[in-house]
Amino acid sequence: MAGAQDASPAYVRSLKALTDAGAEILICVASADDGAVAPTRALWPGAPILVGSDDTFNPKMNNVRKGLEAASRTVVALCDAGILMKPDELCRAAAPLSDKVGLVLALKAAEAPQNFAAEVERAYIDGHQARFLLAADRLGIAVASGGVTLLANDTLQRIGNWRGFNRWIADDYSVVRSVRELGLAARLGDVMVRLPLGARPWPAVWRRQVRWARTRLRLPVWPLVLWEPAIGAVATGAAGAATLALAGAGGSLIGLALVAHLVAWLAGEKWFMAGRGLAFGWPAAAAALVREMLAPVLALSALTGRRIPWRGTDLGGEWRSRGRNASRTSA
Repeated sequence: MAGAQDASPAYVRSLKALTDAGAEILICVASADDGAVAPTRALWPGAPILVGSDDTFNPKMNNVRKGLEAASRTVVALCDAGILMKPDELCRAAAPLSDKVGLVLALKAAEAPQNFAAEVERAYIDGHQARFLLAADRLGIAVASGGVTLLANDTLQRIGNWRGFNRWIADDYSVVRSVRELGLAARLGDVMVRLPLGARPWPAVWRRQVRWARTRLRLPVWPLVLWEPAIGAVATGAAGAATLALAGAGGSLIGLALVAHLVAWLAGEKWFMAGRGLAFGWPAAAAALVREMLAPVLALSALTGRRIPWRGTDLGGEWRSRGRNASRTSA
């Protein structure tokens, strides 16, 4: 956790319910005066809170390293703050782990947005990221994402514990690569865990998208930053309109074709969401259109900046100055 917003009552109660069911829960905070501590203690006085921060390039791993090192159960799950998960969902998420499958990723399903900025973030998480990740997983391509990362404790030790998360700039990508280099598979699980969004400020939503895009540019999957807008609704619609114009079509026909294109696009997204039990009403449709219109802007923002501000640091600068050396050392 990092800040009071990570210690929502629903999340703390979810963690306590997992503990009551027999799971080992380890809550990580960087300092004893972190804003998440007081609300967590208020709801769960005996919460197992680990305090301390490391000094690597990655602020997230600086916080969770102590938890990974202290984890004692056969299966270890690294969970993003705010995710709600029931005991049976945790068991089902971990079920695919075997002597051949070394890591399972349970994708998060964003829900309960309370303003339009949160609705747009939900469109990015549920309608965009999940769609690409599930398609890649079906094609046998290794994917990486936040949510819940599950692996056997033995596998965790074989990749160097927390070091396996810190070999590339993105910890989720790094752990997938580290596990695959052991000859084990990494796959998406069948369980999608819930992430209530509440109200989100638009600047924070946009900064997250830019941060993730700039981070991907520093990974071997960097072409996706260009590929995603190239196959998005705006680019494909523009290409179709240009083709019709070159063929001599009139303005009314081109306009109708663009409307049909957007309707088909939204219908496809609704079909995808419905297949995973996710809601897709008019606000979600409007948010999906905003997301698609912003795709070229997002790619341009990623390409024209090097800084990756995150938790008071420049992740990009820290990676350039310290992370690459750490990667070579751990490798």
